[in-house]
Amino acid sequence: MEKRRIFYCIITIVFILLSIIILSKTNLNNNIELSKAIQIVLILFLIRISIGCTLYIKKQYEKQKYSYSIIMNLGLVIFININILRQINLLIQNWKVFNLIDIYQNTLKSFSYFAMLTLPCIIILSIYSIISNIILIKKEGFHPNKVLGIVMGFFSIIGLFLTQGVYLILNNILTETTLNYIKYSLDICINASISYLYTLILATLYCNVKASNHIPKYDKDYIIILGCKVMSNGNLTPLLKGRVDKAIEFGKKQFEEKNKKIIYIPSGGQGEDEITSEAEAMQKYLIKQGIEKNQIIIENKSSNTYENIKYSKEIIDNNNNNKARICFSTTNYHVFRSGMIANEQGLDCEGIGSKTKWYFYTNALIREFIANLVQERKKHIILLLLINISLILLIVIGKQNHLIFITN
Repeated sequence: MEKRRIFYCIITIVFILLSIIILSKTNLNNNIELSKAIQIVLILFLIRISIGCTLYIKKQYEKQKYSYSIIMNLGLVIFININILRQINLLIQNWKVFNLIDIYQNTLKSFSYFAMLTLPCIIILSIYSIISNIILIKKEGFHPNKVLGIVMGFFSIIGLFLTQGVYLILNNILTETTLNYIKYSLDICINASISYLYTLILATLYCNVKASNHIPKYDKDYIIILGCKVMSNGNLTPLLKGRVDKAIEFGKKQFEEKNKKIIYIPSGGQGEDEITSEAEAMQKYLIKQGIEKNQIIIENKSSNTYENIKYSKEIIDNNNNNKARICFSTTNYHVFRSGMIANEQGLDCEGIGSKTKWYFYTNALIREFIANLVQERKKHIILLLLINISLILLIVIGKQNHLIFITN
């Protein structure tokens, strides 16, 4: 059994023993004492989950750096840790009057608290996203893809007032008591959905920054250069040039440190509006930069990142190298998603990311975030449904047992 698993088992046993000791020392007939004991056990339980998720993230990162499960679990860790601090604070503040109703209410309002706490960060990111997209359009012209940051920014801000808007619409339809319970339920469920989205945004941002700053070991046999559109004259765009330069920089550094040459695989086909394939354009640039022709194998059939990886992998496999050490070069915002696509195809590799203009980075990162959401949409829909159904059941139970007190 690996050390990490042994450690987790020990932590679990310790938490169970502590919970048993706390409950055994508690006067079960005293509501305040019982409530405090349950709250402490709940905090211990949340700490255990947080440790478990953190250990899983570390294990997954060592095994597969670009797994989407890392983002999901990191988002959960962010949410749980903030709520651990909140639960501890509430317990200390209400030590003498803490009761079961407090525990119930705190559980329901945990999403609202998280949404409120992360609100300043999200507003700053939204404003930054809108400003960067306006500058992007001003400098590089309008394109529908370039308004994603503006749409996302406004959506994030408008979403904050969604509950009140629905409440105003229902105000003239339902009775006052029913309306208040529906508004309460909407507050909880909408804040839960917003909190879910916020954790994904923060976790995605962290994972993308970490992935783009990662430097692989200098022991690689191949480096795949992921293509993108070339200029009308066949020259590399600044974005594509950055990817190729990053690959060259890595190859030279590896040769200096390990005296080992690397094989470059520029990958990218020819679009309808391109006079040459992206791969051939990159090959010409590589040769101009002093890379020997026998160090270059072009892949000129692909039209997207999935095909970049697929056809480049076929080239590597056909060159007897099913055990080859591989990395890829792309733009910083694209490293994590490219790694995910590579992992899905069974290609074990690491990525390096070239820098891009700050106002372009934001819009591109949002595009990557949305692409990941769409790709993993089934998971997100199922999880959101489970979360909201569970919360509605808690609200119904609370109403029946008079644990919810709603004022007009």
